[in-house]
Amino acid sequence: MMRRALEGRARWGTLDVAPASPGLWQRVRLTVYPPGITRGERRLLHLRHGWPVAGAIAGGTLMVALSDAGPVLSLAAALTVYVAGFVVLARLTRELRSRSRVLTVASEYVRGDLHEFGDVRLLRTAASRLMELDARRRAGLVDPVAYESAWIDVYETLPGGAGVRAGGRGRAIRRR
Repeated sequence: MMRRALEGRARWGTLDVAPASPGLWQRVRLTVYPPGITRGERRLLHLRHGWPVAGAIAGGTLMVALSDAGPVLSLAAALTVYVAGFVVLARLTRELRSRSRVLTVASEYVRGDLHEFGDVRLLRTAASRLMELDARRRAGLVDPVAYESAWIDVYETLPGGAGVRAGGRGRAIRRR
């Protein structure tokens, strides 16, 4: 449980589903870390991923702790911690993020039709392979070497590297 809190749900990366507005459109982003990443590197990436919330909590806590010092000082300290967290974590993870593979797909409903942008098929295939791989690892059906090998296979199917983001301007796929 502690490993999951510090390093994230999956060793291979993250799968984020972000509804931008209820029922109208959503964004799905698959981030696959470079295989061979260490626990410490994974923790840094996970902290950077969660910093908007963790930083807000840290800043809010600092504001309460410094409330006797005055509102200006407590707000300045909280904002400094919040912004500094982004700067420090961005710098510490720059090289790791440039090696990570990111695939983004957006979908929207227009007059009852679903329009999807990006490589939907690749995202679904890669995400399902990685989630199934994690389920097999948890069940003890795959050893660490086979886990890493399958992770590498998925990583290499994703476009990118050197900070290139895949997805963005895909073709629209119309579904009813």
